[in-house]
Amino acid sequence: MDIEIRPIVAEQWAEFARAMGITFGETASDEQIADHQRGFEFDRSMAAFDGDRIVGTGGADSLELTLPGLTSIPVGGLTAISVLPTHRRRGILRAMILRHFEDVEARGEPVSALGASESVIYGRFGYGMATMFADYEIDPRHGAFLPGIAPGAGRLRILEPEEAAKVLPDFYERYRRGQPGEVSRKPAWWERHVRDPEWARDGFSRHVDVVYESEPGRVDGWASYRTQERWPDGFPGNLAKVRMLVGLTPEADAALWRYILDLDLVATVRLQDRPVDEPARWRLADPRRLRTTEIGDQLWVRLLDLPAALSARRYATEGVLVLEVTDALKPRNQGRWRLEGGPDGAACEPTRAEPDLALDVATLGAAYLGGPRLAVLARAGRVAELAPGALGRADRMFASDPAPLCTTHF
Repeated sequence: MDIEIRPIVAEQWAEFARAMGITFGETASDEQIADHQRGFEFDRSMAAFDGDRIVGTGGADSLELTLPGLTSIPVGGLTAISVLPTHRRRGILRAMILRHFEDVEARGEPVSALGASESVIYGRFGYGMATMFADYEIDPRHGAFLPGIAPGAGRLRILEPEEAAKVLPDFYERYRRGQPGEVSRKPAWWERHVRDPEWARDGFSRHVDVVYESEPGRVDGWASYRTQERWPDGFPGNLAKVRMLVGLTPEADAALWRYILDLDLVATVRLQDRPVDEPARWRLADPRRLRTTEIGDQLWVRLLDLPAALSARRYATEGVLVLEVTDALKPRNQGRWRLEGGPDGAACEPTRAEPDLALDVATLGAAYLGGPRLAVLARAGRVAELAPGALGRADRMFASDPAPLCTTHF
């Protein structure tokens, strides 16, 4: 392949962004291109060059991922992946991903993660679909709570941008460390959130950040939303789009939901990137009114240092499993591994013992955060139970409560 893959420097960003825009069918403004550059890690960048022209793009964000048991690991967040239509099927994507794997391993990150633009692409590189989300809509006129369920007695406050910049990053970090599947957010993410550029609004208002304080100065909940003004036939019919709604206690969560459902002039509330098993449904007097409009995937996980990754998380119950893993791209992951784990720790090492389960590394990546049950994956033909009762034992060990969720796109 007469293509060279190497990092870029800041002066090459405009060409890099243009190549990526052609692939994704996007025309970005100068402000949007500059915003995407902020926080981009040029030392983790990679571009495929055909002569002096960029024909493929990629990079990585240095992130921290919360695991079941509320431990965390550093991960390389694969991002900005594209190949020009003129250069498809020449091995460029494969070469960039293998280079990314080398970078991740060299930095001591046991896992790579990504959000997939197309779900058909990344399984062949060993990524597994690890977190799911749901989007919901509700007419707030049907948003009454069940009798006996009331929001907390704390106070709600709308933050000015300057205060949001001080309050929200710390709150998100508290939340993120208690939610498997969430990743850290870099300072550039928060800078853009607070500034809220026009290009990010998509015809909606500037976002509003509202927090719930259980006592003065203690923030236990945060909601961020936009509205789009609508007056059908002269009647108020605004659309409220909720981007984040997080309560660290049931009282905080209920108070923020009540706030959103009681917004004036709003006829439709749309909630994005929510748990598939949304707890708020069980507060509603008429739960059918909370309509699921989409279910999708967000975080895909690729185990690169398998024993380190499996040892880093905690397991819901004490147990031992012998896993026979296949990994065509990383032969050192291939073979039999004895996993012993529980709520207080875990260890994973090679073994010659007879296996309990057989699966490939992508399937193990999908199950890594406790999302899809291994028994479900077995029914899909992706896991073989080689010892009676092993699937039940594996499901009890790998379970995560709450279920994994990732609300950060990168």
